[in-house]
Amino acid sequence: MIKAGTERIRAILIGAGKVGAGYALDPVMARYYPFASHAQVLAAHPQLEWGAAVDPSDDALATLREHWQVPRTGRSIELACGSWQPELAVLATPPSERLRAIDVLPSLRAVIVEKPLGTTLQAATAFIDACRERGVLVQVNLQRRADDRLREVAARLSDLIGVPQAVFGVYGNGLRNNGTHMIDLCRMLFGDVARASAVAAVMVPANGPIRGDIHVPFRLEHENGVAVQFSPLDFRHYRENGIDIWGTTARLSILQEGLYLARSSRRPNRAQSNEHEMASDVAEALESTVGHAFYRMYDNLIAAMRGEEDLVSPAASAMRSEAAVEAVWRSAHEGGVAVVPEHTG
Repeated sequence: MIKAGTERIRAILIGAGKVGAGYALDPVMARYYPFASHAQVLAAHPQLEWGAAVDPSDDALATLREHWQVPRTGRSIELACGSWQPELAVLATPPSERLRAIDVLPSLRAVIVEKPLGTTLQAATAFIDACRERGVLVQVNLQRRADDRLREVAARLSDLIGVPQAVFGVYGNGLRNNGTHMIDLCRMLFGDVARASAVAAVMVPANGPIRGDIHVPFRLEHENGVAVQFSPLDFRHYRENGIDIWGTTARLSILQEGLYLARSSRRPNRAQSNEHEMASDVAEALESTVGHAFYRMYDNLIAAMRGEEDLVSPAASAMRSEAAVEAVWRSAHEGGVAVVPEHTG
């Protein structure tokens, strides 16, 4: 709730594509995701005043005015805002367009920004540096960082599964796209990545949203010794971004992009004496909170703007995930194992 004496934070949405607003209009998605887009949170959050929106599409601008009742819209920030000054900018645009938003919004205090932060680490660093110089908080929209269930799993992983023995994952629609989300989830669960390597030939994804992105199987080696194997999927057949963790005492599956979580416990083996197995056929389902992660990401950012919490997905953390993505990219194009820098961003 809003504290006594505080005013709503003035917010602008820059980019009304799928994650900006489009997913909110998907009736199937609405069954499982109360908050699937920035627009839904901006419209619903009591501590935000959604006062303006920017998009190059006239149709998108019409939807923003008619469906979301956004009072100020335009093809550019200047046309949308006029003299109105937002404090929070939601950057749901390609990376190349974000620096200008920082330059032309003098009252800006914080941004929530989509990944990747840049098409290269150098470009991502330039964006973060510009925000730092202006004193602008940067929350990177890696939503799993704000998923209450996944945060609980990360905090209790050893209690839930013991020591990880084998970890497998899948992703689709591009390494820099969903690959970034999955690598960040691995960092959330197992800590920072020390080395990364591509393990097969590069494939160009069929329908990835990031120009020039690739699909490639890869291996992560975390600083604590945990190794993770990822393979890409062609989303023209079906979607999945998921991970399967085999521990010493239990197996944990995080599938259907976080909608399904299940824990299988170790028990006596049904086929051999003096052996054990994972009871995958009688797995215990864990309640998913992924549908509210988007909203919680904003909750946390607003609290950070008011000095009450630390960011759950700050730029420095996101840059370490992007450095791991870059290591996979280098390995795919140059061969060998790529070392991930210890400190990035």
